[in-house]
Amino acid sequence: MSVIDFDKQCFDKLYQKYADIVFRTAYHFLLNKDDAEDIVQEVFIKYFISDKKFNDDNHEKAWILKVTANLCKNVLRSKSRQNLQLDDTIQVIDNNFENTRVEHMDLKNTIYKLTANQRLAVYLFYYEQIPIKNIAKIMRCNENTVKSHLSRAKSKIKTHLEKEQYYEL
Repeated sequence: MSVIDFDKQCFDKLYQKYADIVFRTAYHFLLNKDDAEDIVQEVFIKYFISDKKFNDDNHEKAWILKVTANLCKNVLRSKSRQNLQLDDTIQVIDNNFENTRVEHMDLKNTIYKLTANQRLAVYLFYYEQIPIKNIAKIMRCNENTVKSHLSRAKSKIKTHLEKEQYYEL
């Protein structure tokens, strides 16, 4: 669909379908609500100015997530935010975490301390249940690289939980 063929009803349907996953993906990648909201806008602008034809919904979703990941990487590069540090006043925007106990907040903070690529791989694999093969395409890397990101992330999380005595061997 191109800008010339813009259809508000089509846009609303597409936005309802993908805005939440784009926002969550961008937020987990960037750890910044404002940047994530900007990414949502940019993804839909790119969608509507492209003339991309999709085979099915999975192809469309993969393209949208790939664009989301690429835009997030651009933001990280442009702001030199490779080593993000969270402060104690992180705003909880994910309804799944609103009324959780301290242990869950510690786990969330541990996940946020992972590298951006590890966070993205964890989010796409565990939260969105996207297969490793598709994650590799989205992240533009080898499947083994995705597996390494997941393995390293699990190791870091396990180490933290053992240190905090939440995880028993």
